[in-house]
Amino acid sequence: MAEIGLWHAVRGSQPTRLLEESVPLEKDLENWIFEDPTLISPSLQRVRRQVPLGNKFMDLLAIEEPGVWVVCELKKTPLYRDSLVQAIDYVTRLDMLSLEQLRKLVMDSSAQHSERTLKLIEKALDREANGEDRNIRVVLAGIGVREDLQHMVNYLTKKFSFPVSICTFAAVSAPGDDQGIILMRDISEDTAVDVIEGASSVDYEERLFGVKQYFRTQNQTAIFDEFCRIFLDQPNLFVRPWKKSIMIAPSQHHGRYLAFFTASRDGIRASVSTESILEFFPDADVSEITTEMEEVSFEDPAQAQKWALAIAKSVANSSGHPERSVPQWNGSDWYFAFGGSEGRRWEDAVQFGFVSAGGGDWYSKTVKALPIGARLFVYMPKIGYVGVGVTTGLAINYAESAEWKSKKMSGSYVHENGEPEFLVPVEWIKTVSPSEATYGNGLFASQHSACKLRDLKTLKVLTQKFDVPYVDLP
Repeated sequence: MAEIGLWHAVRGSQPTRLLEESVPLEKDLENWIFEDPTLISPSLQRVRRQVPLGNKFMDLLAIEEPGVWVVCELKKTPLYRDSLVQAIDYVTRLDMLSLEQLRKLVMDSSAQHSERTLKLIEKALDREANGEDRNIRVVLAGIGVREDLQHMVNYLTKKFSFPVSICTFAAVSAPGDDQGIILMRDISEDTAVDVIEGASSVDYEERLFGVKQYFRTQNQTAIFDEFCRIFLDQPNLFVRPWKKSIMIAPSQHHGRYLAFFTASRDGIRASVSTESILEFFPDADVSEITTEMEEVSFEDPAQAQKWALAIAKSVANSSGHPERSVPQWNGSDWYFAFGGSEGRRWEDAVQFGFVSAGGGDWYSKTVKALPIGARLFVYMPKIGYVGVGVTTGLAINYAESAEWKSKKMSGSYVHENGEPEFLVPVEWIKTVSPSEATYGNGLFASQHSACKLRDLKTLKVLTQKFDVPYVDLP
């Protein structure tokens, strides 16, 4: 993985390097997230901290549209397996509360709720009073994550659709004398979370059909079909099967709420948020979505159609947020960051033909995705590009490979945290010593261990420096 360096630069002064820092106390992280829950998810509204559940206390309870309770388990250290066990314990305890017990818990007199939070709480409690299920999801937040936990979360979410996500931070010292720190996290998933397969997939059709089974009466079925037809015909919107309900989301942001509908005792209950629509579609025309439409029940299909058409029409001519332009890839070249701070040795890599990364899932997951036959341009953080070669095999766990462990290497390829190092065999085309590395402003570098190398300027410079053919775009 390429390391990130941060400097505090002031005009006329020498830049000051900001060093890696630790969070002083777990309570500090809890305080910060309670004051600003968007630190871990952009849609959260805080409800209560240190929530009493039997003889245990949950770090933080939050809520989000369309009335989903969010259990937040926080660690000032890397997240590990026990974090998930604790969170599931809290979920079960929260789910076992009666409606009145839950109401008393979340409306505690010591909690000072914003108007938006109160509205969401009342919405969730009212829906449950009308026979709908209590919806709970989990967010695990910490300074890094252990690979075994990441595997467990991936398995639970993909295999069983268990609603759990991971948020990890990095911390560095802040300039000044206030003893503050800077928290960094990857926010790319904020707007593209939980992207599921499109409406053409068999899995999607099965999920949609599964939700439809809860719409039992003739009117409910008619409204369900009409809603799906209207929203599926609008390319800016996505119809997302969600438990026993349907969530309407932005087409590029399947995890975010715009509108919602579900079967009730006598018809359909639905809601829409103009605030959420304008968040994703700033130029949307929401003039036809009245206050009465924000929370409504339908029995008449014609009335329901009017509601759905107003939502679809509001974004019909909207451009939404501009998409980030991703340069085309030539299908051949990859970037690899060979860090030396973890005990790796470039001379080992050259002599025995490999590159490696590890110490956690964040570092190793992109390495394990490298295909055979990939042309790698290898970059040493803070030094420059030192080699080019072609992968001859897939990533191998060093600790589980007798062949690699038998080689007499000068570096250490194990980690104190117990996470594995992954080696990828490479046939070198050309390598240079770090003192001869190609380095300069404008050359591509990434915080990922491996990724597709799309930057044309970097490719042109490197192919000349290492005397290899330039592979043009297809």
